[in-house]
Amino acid sequence: MTSETVVIDASVAITFVLRQRGVADVDRRFEGWLAEGTEFAVPTHFWLEVANSLLRRHRQTDDRVLEAIHTLDELGLATIPVDRPLLVLALDRAERFGLTMYDAAYLALAETLDATLYTSDRALLAAAGSRGLAVAGAEDHRLSEVPATYGAQRRPTWPDYSGAAAYLSNLRAEAAQP
Repeated sequence: MTSETVVIDASVAITFVLRQRGVADVDRRFEGWLAEGTEFAVPTHFWLEVANSLLRRHRQTDDRVLEAIHTLDELGLATIPVDRPLLVLALDRAERFGLTMYDAAYLALAETLDATLYTSDRALLAAAGSRGLAVAGAEDHRLSEVPATYGAQRRPTWPDYSGAAAYLSNLRAEAAQP
């Protein structure tokens, strides 16, 4: 990673893909950072957290979730594994600041990479201190989970996303490379 790295949390991703309040700030910053060659990083659980929030909290269909993941993937987010050292640091941050482990992992990653942490989560922003950067104009995003309901299965809609075949083909090709 270069010295200019920004850790993006799920709240920013949700604001970006759903075009929520604060998206003007996100668009402006992404445009500037991309022009400057800034690198973006996310912990491995970012993708699950975004997909879960879109499905459960925002009630998006599978095809819309896949489209959102594809849109985020196009930003070139480096996915950093949450290994045991990062996990231990996140445990400390979770206890120290009263964060969830998911949020604490964003903070631990930003600290490890000496990066800025971009978020609209007030608690995470407070814990990040001077390395935190708030989404201007956004409402506070706590991505609390809606309990899953189990029952009748429904037809998945992700195949309805027009870009699904090409995107999945590219992912398969990348996975096949040594």
